[in-house]
Amino acid sequence: MNENSARIVVSDTGALISLEKITGGYDFIRKLYDVILVPPAVMEDLAENYDSPGHYLRYYRISDLITVKSTELITIEKKLDKGEIEAISLAFNLKLPLLIEEAAGRGVAHFLGLSFSGIARQVVNAYKKRTISADDACDKLNELMHTNRINPKVFDALRSKIW
Repeated sequence: MNENSARIVVSDTGALISLEKITGGYDFIRKLYDVILVPPAVMEDLAENYDSPGHYLRYYRISDLITVKSTELITIEKKLDKGEIEAISLAFNLKLPLLIEEAAGRGVAHFLGLSFSGIARQVVNAYKKRTISADDACDKLNELMHTNRINPKVFDALRSKIW
C-alpha cells in the first residue's frame, strides 16, 4: 500500500491526548486512518507517564496504528515546542495531513499550506462521511468539551454542523 492509497496522517501530541480523553478515541480514529505517523518528540511526550513508549502503545492497543518516524526539520520562525516542530516538519516533508490542536502550531501549518485539523473537526468529518452517528458525534464533542479539549464556542459551532 503506498502513501497515496493508505489513510495516513501525521499527529502532534495534543490531538492524541484528545483521543485519550474520549471514550473509544483510538477506536474512533481507526475508522478514519490506517496509520498515524508521529515524530520521536511526540512519542516521548505521550510516553512520559509510562515505563516506555512500547508500554504506552500496548496500554492503548495501538502498536499497529502509531508509527514513529523521523524527518528533516524545516525552519519555523514561531516559537513552538519540539513535538510541534517535528510533527509539522514531518507532515510538510511527506505532504500528509496533520492532526494538531494548538493555535500557534495551526497557524504555522496554515502558513505552510498544510491540510490540518483537530480531533473535534475529525469527529464532524466522520459524521459527515456517515462513519459515526449523530449521537456518537455529539457524545464525542461533549467529552472533548468536558475534558477541556475544546471550548464552548468551538463546541457550539461544531455541534451545529451535526444537529
